[in-house]
Amino acid sequence: MDLENCNLLENIHQDALKILEEVGVKCNSAEVRQVFEDTGLAAFDETTGHIHILSPLVEQAINITPKRDKYWIPENSFGVGGTAPFIYDDNSGELVVPTFEHLARIAKIVNETEVINFMARGVLIRNQEVKVIDTIIENCSKPIYVAAVTDEGIARVQQVHDTRGKLTVQFSIINSPLNLIEGMINPFLSCVRKGIPIYVSTMPMAGLSAPYSMSGLLTLTHAEALFGITLAQVVNPGIMVVDAGLPSIANIQKNYSVDLGMVSHNIANLLLEKINKKLKVPSIQTACTTNQEKPNKKSEEDGVNGYALMKKYGFHQMRHAFGFLKELVSFSIAKLEKHIVLCKETRPDQAPDYEIEPYDPEGFDAIKRNSSQPNYMRDDHTLKNTGKSFLN
Repeated sequence: MDLENCNLLENIHQDALKILEEVGVKCNSAEVRQVFEDTGLAAFDETTGHIHILSPLVEQAINITPKRDKYWIPENSFGVGGTAPFIYDDNSGELVVPTFEHLARIAKIVNETEVINFMARGVLIRNQEVKVIDTIIENCSKPIYVAAVTDEGIARVQQVHDTRGKLTVQFSIINSPLNLIEGMINPFLSCVRKGIPIYVSTMPMAGLSAPYSMSGLLTLTHAEALFGITLAQVVNPGIMVVDAGLPSIANIQKNYSVDLGMVSHNIANLLLEKINKKLKVPSIQTACTTNQEKPNKKSEEDGVNGYALMKKYGFHQMRHAFGFLKELVSFSIAKLEKHIVLCKETRPDQAPDYEIEPYDPEGFDAIKRNSSQPNYMRDDHTLKNTGKSFLN
């Protein structure tokens, strides 16, 4: 399986450019609309509410985006990443609300662990942006990803960026499929205009908010991430932007719940990383996690499958790789510690076999058909591919 040299990658990239040009992104923000229209390479459709971006503008943005050799996290970096709303209490098995003590402990473990190269929050502590940032940097000297949407949070990340560095702010500005999240635009543009490094995250789910085929899922994920990269570069040319597209799969056999433990989930994220590698864009995806509600033998097998695939094929950055449990709802510190050991011990030759699905031109048609109003659960494309795509 040659992930880097298959025609699939170029087909997905070209389809993603066509999605931004022909389908566009639903955009209720007058400011974003104006930013794009001022380039002369984008147009707003009043009848659909979509902004359409011509491919030359996206290609310009890719060309001026700082390349991954300028980014401070090296190739083949595993990280904590993510924001679980609960801690899995490893003694009682109960879900508890995360505290700053939990956050500090996670950050210390990351700081002391050779196989972990970066730290994001890991757990969600609400309405405490500044204290969360301070707790992380007090306990971890490695590169960090943080959230900042308030004026106070953005001011603090500006200070950390100017003094400590090695900081990137996480943003999700698109709700899949192809809907701009208007409430995130002001903080996003504030950070971009200040020159603070950002990542642009999007999480389409095959079968729910994306086509139910590998290339269709990746096309939509890539298009949404390219939208964020392009917006950032139009506003502040040369700003550091990381592609944080997270293709995921709604497991139809499990009532459409997102299944992050499937081998095909790891492969989808690897393939997107390879697309970004061809573009030389910094890239952070998601792998090595599980669909188990608690740490067990199966969650360990899921982790090993992910680690082995990553080591066999190489990657830039993978988050959610240690402590997370089913649907990223909870975080187990015992699992974090156990999977650090598993990651060290796992060899590339333990990677499971996987046959990549061929390019699916009908995935592009499904994206055009659904546009920004998803009906993928009932779409003929999903029904036709059920039992054929994402089988493990």
